[in-house]
Amino acid sequence: MLRLHRRIQRPARSYLIAYIGVVLGAIGLFDIYRGGNLDVRTDGVLLLVVAVTTVVGCTVALRLGTSTPSHRWTVRCADGAALAVALWIAYRIQSNFVLQPLLVVSAVLVVGAGVLAALLLYGDGCTRSEPPSPPAAREEGPARATLLAGGLGALGTLLAAALALPQFWYASHYEPSNAPPVVAVENGIDDVEDTGDHVEFSLWISVENKGKTPVRMLTSLYEISGTRVTVGQAPVAPEELPYERITGGNYGAAARLSAFADYGDPQTIQVGPVGEDYAWIGPDEKVHTRLRAQAPRDRFQLLRITADVTVARADRVEVDDRPQPGARALKTCDGTRIAEDRRPLARLGAFEWLTESRRELVTFWAVSGELGDESPWWPAFPWTGVSLQHDGHDCAHALKPDHDGLEDRAMVGWASSVAEAAVPASSRARP
Repeated sequence: MLRLHRRIQRPARSYLIAYIGVVLGAIGLFDIYRGGNLDVRTDGVLLLVVAVTTVVGCTVALRLGTSTPSHRWTVRCADGAALAVALWIAYRIQSNFVLQPLLVVSAVLVVGAGVLAALLLYGDGCTRSEPPSPPAAREEGPARATLLAGGLGALGTLLAAALALPQFWYASHYEPSNAPPVVAVENGIDDVEDTGDHVEFSLWISVENKGKTPVRMLTSLYEISGTRVTVGQAPVAPEELPYERITGGNYGAAARLSAFADYGDPQTIQVGPVGEDYAWIGPDEKVHTRLRAQAPRDRFQLLRITADVTVARADRVEVDDRPQPGARALKTCDGTRIAEDRRPLARLGAFEWLTESRRELVTFWAVSGELGDESPWWPAFPWTGVSLQHDGHDCAHALKPDHDGLEDRAMVGWASSVAEAAVPASSRARP
């Protein structure tokens, strides 16, 4: 190992200077000034510090050698920093590695840098050094006392910073950047009126960000449906109630089992988006929608509105703006017809180009086909979905995600609400 260390020392250190010192240093400097958020800029600072440390240590080893204690420690610090940053980058790459050319090249480069840094660190640690020469002159007592006092003061300052800075970083950066989104969805039906030939009513939907971090509303869908209700005079015996209708799945607040009433199949009256896709909602901000809808006057006894909203942290899902946004693409996937929209996720820094795969955000509405909602409480179609996925997947991946963790890292969440209103008795009677 030591013989190999002596043979590869010069080319290995030249490689570390070129890759870590020049390439990663330039990327770190770029991200410090052009990074999209604090996380990206923090990574840039770390890359720049490691790049400077590696360049200084490798230059000392190539030009001055390791004959003095200061030179040896400088070189070892550079080797350790190079190994640490290589392991860190390798961890970042493997956490979402896919066969994309840029990620493969980046993985090969960082693995090579890690192996060389580990070999250099081992060889430098095992190389024997010459004993230090005795001091030429005796140090004076006052100078030694001054140096000792200065060292103790610096040590105390570093200790205080080591205790205070982590707490400050946790409170000011880590905790806010990892707080999940908190969104409340409310809706309702008001002012149900009989106009003579149809029923007319108002509906409202409110999406409020109650968290401390901005969120992005990835997609949304509201649906108004009507249901016939038949009320019997005698209750159904408890043992005859079809409990499997609500025990077979979780259908939210609209699920019910009544001993006196029977609810018919729901029929769609009106559907639409709650708000604009990819809308940005800040803390304590609200998206409010109020509409007017109509329905036949003699068909339904109960009106229902459901709202489904998918959100994510705004700083974890950034989409690239398309030059000419178009309509959703209608296509059939696995027997289900969907209206699909794809947008590539933006990279917020140059370092992400080396460690993150190309990904895209897919939002869709399923409008007909095989994969319908089996709930008896609202119509099977339409329903909406979201998928964060690597480039290259077809549309079926959005319908059947493989749970690769991209949604969890982006903190994608779902919120929904249901509200109902009775149709006035005068509106149900035929003229």
